[in-house]
Amino acid sequence: MARTRTDAQARRTPATARRTAAATAALAVLAGAPLAGCGPDGGGTAHDGGTAGDGARIQVAHSTTTRADEPLALRVTGLPAHTTVRLDARTRDRNGRPWTARQDARTDAHGTVRLDGAAGGRLLSDMTPDDPHTLKRAKAGRTVSFHPLPPGRERSYEVRLGVTARSGAHKGDRLASRTIARQWLPRGATHRKLTVGHDGLAGDLYLPPRDGGKSGGGESGESSRSGGKSGSAAGKAPVLVFGGSEGGNAGTYTAALLAAHGHPAMSLCYFRCGPDSGRPDAIDGIDLDYFTRAARLLAKQPGADPRKLAVMGNSRGSEIAQLLGQRRPSVVRDVIAYAPSSKVIGPYPTGTHAWSDHGRPVPTGTIPLNRVRGEVFTVAGGNDRMWGSADSASSMASRGAQRRVYPDAGHHVNWFPYGQPAQETGRDGNRVRTSVADQRARADSWPRILKLLDR
Repeated sequence: MARTRTDAQARRTPATARRTAAATAALAVLAGAPLAGCGPDGGGTAHDGGTAGDGARIQVAHSTTTRADEPLALRVTGLPAHTTVRLDARTRDRNGRPWTARQDARTDAHGTVRLDGAAGGRLLSDMTPDDPHTLKRAKAGRTVSFHPLPPGRERSYEVRLGVTARSGAHKGDRLASRTIARQWLPRGATHRKLTVGHDGLAGDLYLPPRDGGKSGGGESGESSRSGGKSGSAAGKAPVLVFGGSEGGNAGTYTAALLAAHGHPAMSLCYFRCGPDSGRPDAIDGIDLDYFTRAARLLAKQPGADPRKLAVMGNSRGSEIAQLLGQRRPSVVRDVIAYAPSSKVIGPYPTGTHAWSDHGRPVPTGTIPLNRVRGEVFTVAGGNDRMWGSADSASSMASRGAQRRVYPDAGHHVNWFPYGQPAQETGRDGNRVRTSVADQRARADSWPRILKLLDR
């Protein structure tokens, strides 16, 4: 876990004289294109904070807004040669609790530091909580994950980037800072909250912009309540997303990002959806018909090709994803199963049976995949202490599934990269931190899944 340091410490300067004489620094967020100015539309000053170097500038490529599953590349220039600086990223979760990541780097002979590729991604994905309560949970081996406000409320979340001198004459000086936005939904994308009372379903529906996302990034007013009057270009695969035994609406960030990639998407809550949701509080007799109804509603949305509908399930949700592909091939084409079980297992936490089909219990045991119309793509970690997902992935591969097993990753290989750092506790009581390997697994598997959906 990264060492924490307070804002007051990060901004502390040893002397006013040093503040006046500090070197110019420039922070650049690169996206494989020439640098632009640093205002929201590419212009304006780069330096919007700090106590040293009043001439420091922060430059960005194209925009200060990037999609939440895109990597981050940094370049700091204008610094003294061969000195150490600290790059940091700060944000707050949906409860207002601070999260921070820090990396130290050494400037080269030209006074430049570059941070891109995997290192740039880690500046976001390695964020750890700064508040004592969450830190205590993490040290006790409890899984902790970063969750900003949901995309239906805020289309993006802010990250504050900073550069602080760690050595040399300006040690302790805050040289430059910049706020960027990590975006879930682009301009023109729409959101509608689904309720059991109105829709027969609990969850969130996200639709891409009418132009399929070509309008680019940026914020755009309120979420749509129209229920799908906007869409993308015809032919994109709609995706139904759901989580596992954590319950709730776990896939909402993923569904929003899928809409940002042009796919009509729905995050479905099937249990523990709230006291007034009309949904049960356990995985006990959950019927496939509930998911089928959601899939059919999603398939009717503008821009959705119903022939290409995919389901994406995590952990216990992988069971229902496979069952839908096997038992509803006329509705579902592709199955994406994260940290999977290859079998139907019992209810959770209590009950008689986990799943039903037209009101009849689905028996426990191996899930056949011989009737799946499209592809089965499974992602698993070889260091999964929750259950044997790697063995399940191998079993599924023997029945025709595509398999991606990441030996050092744990149970949290699901969804997109650069978010939700986590650690987990195994069945034997031993704690293991797998967040770095989990992030690598996500960074590798997410583009493959998007390619699968786009075929």
